[in-house]
Amino acid sequence: MSKTILIAGKNYPEAEDFAEKFALGEFTVALSTGSDTRKSSEDENQSAASGISLVNWNRDSAISARSLIIQTETLNGFTDNYILYFDASYFASKYENCSSEICARAMDNMLLGFQYLTLEILNRIRQHKSPCKMIFLLKSHPTFHEVLHSSALKKMNIRPANPLVASAEAAFATFAENIAAMEAENEYASIILISGDQANETCKNDESLGLWLKDYIIALDQLKKGIPKSTSWVKAGAKAPGGFALFR
Repeated sequence: MSKTILIAGKNYPEAEDFAEKFALGEFTVALSTGSDTRKSSEDENQSAASGISLVNWNRDSAISARSLIIQTETLNGFTDNYILYFDASYFASKYENCSSEICARAMDNMLLGFQYLTLEILNRIRQHKSPCKMIFLLKSHPTFHEVLHSSALKKMNIRPANPLVASAEAAFATFAENIAAMEAENEYASIILISGDQANETCKNDESLGLWLKDYIIALDQLKKGIPKSTSWVKAGAKAPGGFALFR
């Protein structure tokens, strides 16, 4: 039976390689696309051919977050997996400058949208009363503070994330941890926290990360006792509970 998944946070086309790993497996996939992204008929045809549905999402609107969920259900049926993907490296390249001119817009883009969408997903889970996984995926990026105190990072010659991106990454992590704690007694929602950094081989590119996470989710679904509740972060590349080997 096909599994359904909505991937949001890192939008099309940047997350296409990541999403394709799920579409090639057992998943029916929807991928968010920004309201400022112009989708051509060629984009639509290409995504359809790869098994990915593109759904518009305006991050600074709670109504749009709700619409994203409903549109995905209209296309693919009940969504039993959600991935909220915060890629700090992507945001670091998008927001290289730290200035008052971009502050509000950048923070809304990097944080507010995730908060709206998370709360709307939880509302939808309560309405459906069906088991569902919500996965917070955090790919971190070195900050100025970390580079200043690490000779290894200095040698890597990586441009640090500016303070706006660094603070949004920290806020995303705190928000995810507290959502997991708040919903610890929710019988329908399984909140899963996954992280990786520059030193993590699985996080080197979206293809390897998507391949691992696809197999990780499949392994979780095979657990006879259900998914254990946790507020701890799982390192990308780790084995699923129960000891399934995820790379063949």
